Amino acid sequence: MNYEPKKEIAEKLLESFNEKLYFDVIKKISELRTQYPDSIFLLNVLGVTYNKLNKYDEAIKCFNDLLKINKNFADAYFNLGIIYKKIKEEKKSIFNYNQCIKINPKKFEAYNNLGNIYKERQEIKIAIKKYLQCLEINPNYIIALQNFAVCLQNFKFNKTSSIVDRHIINLLEQEKIVRPVDIIFTIIDYLYLNPKLKLILKNIDDLENNLPLNELVMEISNIKILILLIENTPITDLKIEKILRYLRSEILLNLSTLESRKVALKLMKSLAKQCFINEYIYPFGKKEEGILNNIEKKIIKDLQKNSFTQNDLEIACLAAYRPLHILKWSNKIKQIPNLKDLVKQQINEPQEELNLRKKLLSLNIKNKISLNVKNQYENNPYPRWNKVALYRIPKKPLMFFKNLELNIKEENIQKWKNINVLVAGCGTGQHAITTATKYENSFVTAIDLSAQSLCYAKRKADEFEIKNIEFIQMDLLDLKKISKKFDIIESVGVLHHMDNPFKGWQILNEFLNPNGLMMIGLYSKIAREHISKIRNEIKKEKININEENIIKYREEIISSKNYNFHLIKQSSDFFSLSTLRDLLFHVQEHTFTISQIIKNLNHLKLTFSGFENRNLINLFKNKNNDKKDLYNLNLWKKFEIDNPRIFAGMYQFWCQKNL
Repeated sequence: MNYEPKKEIAEKLLESFNEKLYFDVIKKISELRTQYPDSIFLLNVLGVTYNKLNKYDEAIKCFNDLLKINKNFADAYFNLGIIYKKIKEEKKSIFNYNQCIKINPKKFEAYNNLGNIYKERQEIKIAIKKYLQCLEINPNYIIALQNFAVCLQNFKFNKTSSIVDRHIINLLEQEKIVRPVDIIFTIIDYLYLNPKLKLILKNIDDLENNLPLNELVMEISNIKILILLIENTPITDLKIEKILRYLRSEILLNLSTLESRKVALKLMKSLAKQCFINEYIYPFGKKEEGILNNIEKKIIKDLQKNSFTQNDLEIACLAAYRPLHILKWSNKIKQIPNLKDLVKQQINEPQEELNLRKKLLSLNIKNKISLNVKNQYENNPYPRWNKVALYRIPKKPLMFFKNLELNIKEENIQKWKNINVLVAGCGTGQHAITTATKYENSFVTAIDLSAQSLCYAKRKADEFEIKNIEFIQMDLLDLKKISKKFDIIESVGVLHHMDNPFKGWQILNEFLNPNGLMMIGLYSKIAREHISKIRNEIKKEKININEENIIKYREEIISSKNYNFHLIKQSSDFFSLSTLRDLLFHVQEHTFTISQIIKNLNHLKLTFSGFENRNLINLFKNKNNDKKDLYNLNLWKKFEIDNPRIFAGMYQFWCQKNL
């Protein structure tokens, strides 16, 4: 007996399904089932179709009927897992995914989906295990890799494994999956479990006498996770920083006695990339300066003789102390094969940014405070970055806001078609570029005071082929000059650097459409109390704000036992020049309380819709069970008083404009 319809019939059904003609599919299958009552194919397609139409009872019945015909049909269990997760019957979802895996252990998507359930339950250890099982079967499954990255943001491993190593390396090699800064503390904790690094750290106070330089160079070079971090994000650990500073100096001072120039070159290039990213925040002495000057003189001589290609290690040493593009002869080394990656980072990309500056749309900035802030970011664009976490598939705004559990009026948002988004104060573009991948049918206008920052942002947007974004140099005080209103406005870490933050917020509100959503990020007065004390001390000492003095002051902080300094040293912003300047030496800064936020929201007729940070929300939920509590700022005020460091990043929240 023929249990299944012919190939042509099956293909036609799938074609209708892919064209989303779901009711036609249901009708056709109903007709076909009289002829093929035991067809697994028809029941499976019917179940999936009902699922698409949110007719979950009908879908469940289809898959259960299918399993009566063939109890070992793994995909039926997989689809039941999906449905039960949707209708919040997690135990049944877990059971069905596990049944699927029992029958088909290679069904990697089932492991990923199980990981999602455990992640939502905050059972992060189990979630990570499931994601790793998925990735062991399919290391290229980007969805699981992204989920793994999210779990790493707040997790502590208690042992190393080759599996974890493999997928952390995979993650760090990706360009669009995760911002390394978001997971660096977890990764550094994990590196501390590495036996070889443990031994080096044990001898950190006397490396010269306990570990030969050549051995140390080899050992560090072989810790691939550490090398990937060094090359892509400022290292946020003072002990590892001490090792890197030691290596930079010792390789330079012992160029003639190195056993392997090849290994030393590889490591010095990594150190040069780190120093470029952290904007040369590591100080150095006169001895190093003298050797660097001699190296440069030798290279200039060799350039004249056209015999400079043997100087690759020496050039890498120079690049670890100063950016190559500032050297007058830098264009002449572009063809050295061993230095291609350094040339790209330190010569070609800065040149590309200079070229982009000529094309940048720029409006005149007049406000005195805005000009001061502009000058700061022209000198120190904030921050330098390589990798970013982009959204794979843009979502409809309403779906995006629902996933964030925001309390919003939905009616008008459902009608949005072409969405205009403003990112006010986009800096070097991480936020704006991410936002450009967030919302379906959106166009992003990204503004900033600093042309230097915008050119960096534009270069990265081009690199990631982000087309739906325009960068403009302007002051948000002058928004009227672009004659445009927005459905969504995102402005994080900007208003508190204005002369009058409320006025800035008021202007943003004027350019937000009715029922539009606004995300705002403001510094917390309570969380930044220690920073305010340090900033006051800096003012009292009348420290002239320049790169030399910032580096010098940082060294004082490193050696101090002061408690406020201890907190500063725990911040990722402590580990690069622009971020440290932003943290402690900003030309203009205000802080806020939740009471002030409530007052400003009321003045502006904006409704608080919820905070952005999922980890923060989960902590709050542990103490406040009612969903309505999430939108009660008075309860958040109490929560902050009980947990004064909870908004150490900043208050980052959504609000909606009333009609």
